[in-house]
Amino acid sequence: MLAFRRMVLARYPYTRDVGISRACQIGGRSEHKEGRAWDWGVNAAYASHREIVKDLFAWLLSDDRYGNPAAMAKRLGVMYIIWDRKIWGTWGGGWRTYCVQKRRGCVHPEDGTLRSPHTDHVHFSMSRAGAKMQTTFWNKKRSMLAEVAPHPSYGYWNLGRNGHVSAYGSGWFGSKSDVILAKPAAAMAPTASGRGYWMVTKGGRVFPFGDARNRGQLAGKRITVADIQATPTGNGYWLLARSGRVFAYGDAADLGGAKSSGMRFAGMASTPTGLGYWLFATSGSVFSLGDALDHGGAPTDTLDSPVIGGDNFGASGYWLVTAGGRVLAFGDAPKLGQPSGVGVPIAGFSSYPTSKGYWVVSEKGRLWSFGDARVTGSVVGARPVTTSSVESEPVPPVSD
Repeated sequence: MLAFRRMVLARYPYTRDVGISRACQIGGRSEHKEGRAWDWGVNAAYASHREIVKDLFAWLLSDDRYGNPAAMAKRLGVMYIIWDRKIWGTWGGGWRTYCVQKRRGCVHPEDGTLRSPHTDHVHFSMSRAGAKMQTTFWNKKRSMLAEVAPHPSYGYWNLGRNGHVSAYGSGWFGSKSDVILAKPAAAMAPTASGRGYWMVTKGGRVFPFGDARNRGQLAGKRITVADIQATPTGNGYWLLARSGRVFAYGDAADLGGAKSSGMRFAGMASTPTGLGYWLFATSGSVFSLGDALDHGGAPTDTLDSPVIGGDNFGASGYWLVTAGGRVLAFGDAPKLGQPSGVGVPIAGFSSYPTSKGYWVVSEKGRLWSFGDARVTGSVVGARPVTTSSVESEPVPPVSD
């Protein structure tokens, strides 16, 4: 609340601070008593003040480029606003009547009680997450994408670090963007049927959706998770830690890891049998375990940036992709192309189910397809399939 107040007063220096805190014994229930409400000193009687308020509201309550309504208010964690006898809230419906002016005062339209008309100040109330600076405005990385994951037969999902899932030709089974995740979402994996998926956070918490079942998780352990990979049957999965440790759940075979290498790891891919897997290090090294064949890795001095993931080409090869968008093919995996003019880091890479194509997605949602992979939609320029979305990068509240 203090940070929001500083931001508004810096943008509009001739306005006043009317206060945040309020003693608990004064009046009824109020976010002021929890330190998560602020009264901004502007007056509806003055045209210049009305223009100032209009300017701030335009920034807070406009749609973003992805079509999310009131994008900045929601990203900040603003819960509701009261101004000049009207109230706006995140519950939808736009501005509503807060009170109606009568001779005896401003009257609640339903119960007839008297209320402050809020003509001499704007009231802002924050959600608890907003007041604690847990929302995406204060944590812009939570606004970015984490991965693109393929449907077993057609289409794909985009996973946001805030837990949002966007479905493109693949069926939507839920997300976690309606809560504040303790750790950002790291990766997702589809079930064998394509009628569900698992999401894992960097903290190791696993969320199943659709026909996915929770087989176990690492929540509560001091381990950072980099990837999740489902078994071919869909009855289990592996979790890959950044340290190279691999944790097997359900019918996933425990084939060991690569923690002793001392490297950091970004992703993994299993063999078609489920009896082996490859571990992809950020340095470009690849570790083959079980029946996974070793096709080599990328020398560090040949990389433009760290490896962020990869995928298998059946049993006979694999790809690696770097944060800069470079795609490297090993074994029989075909080199089908790579993004150009990336501009921002690459977040995810996934092969098409036929293995004759692949998708590459940037942190900001730009999607590239190569081979027989097709773009059926993307976060950039497309309305999401649910009411919440991966959002745009925050910008300061100033006008050009």
